Amino acid sequence: MKCLTIILFLFNFTVLQSYAQYVNPEVRRGNREYKAENFTEAEMNYRKALEEDPQSLKALYNLANTLYRQGRYEEAANILDGISNLNIPDNRRADAYHNLGNARMGNQQIQEGIDAYKNSLRLRPDDNDTRHNLAMAMKLLQEQEQQQQQDQDGEDDQQQDEQQQQPQDGDDEQQDEPQQQQPQPRPDQISPEDAQRILDALNQQEQEIQEKIEREDRQRRPERPLREW
Repeated sequence: MKCLTIILFLFNFTVLQSYAQYVNPEVRRGNREYKAENFTEAEMNYRKALEEDPQSLKALYNLANTLYRQGRYEEAANILDGISNLNIPDNRRADAYHNLGNARMGNQQIQEGIDAYKNSLRLRPDDNDTRHNLAMAMKLLQEQEQQQQQDQDGEDDQQQDEQQQQPQDGDDEQQDEPQQQQPQPRPDQISPEDAQRILDALNQQEQEIQEKIEREDRQRRPERPLREW
């Protein structure tokens, strides 16, 4: 991480000049592996390119994309966050912010993803892909907040029900005798009402689990692709 920090610092002085220079052969090889979806090999080539030319913005940017493709969202986000603060053309910074938003969303950092998409749109307001991703992220955030509120309301209702079900003082003695006279059900028998309640509870639990899986899947998969250089 210290090495990447030093690299990003050096970019502030020389990145524009470096970007105009030739493309490192290791970057070309990395690009070929990336297009073939051999992301581990692509990562190795980009890192070799950075060892040979620490000022290669293309190698660093493509390395971040490769890490993202491997599901290493936090590592990708750290690099893209640094690139987005460099003195580079606005369209390149917009690309970096767009991909940063995707990485944040992949890491389930919805608010941070929203912020990155907004920064990208400030630099490139007519970007439909980024606008789409921003809308999806804001919808997910709203759903998350609604779910949290529903969970909290459910806990409050449960606590209230438990308090209401607690017997009042002085009622225990009056209730003990009738209860002892009532026939006890057999352990292997339940009433139709209890069976229906159990079935409803299981169906509700299954639905909630399915909805949770779908929400998490949407959070980890941006609807619009990475920007590549």
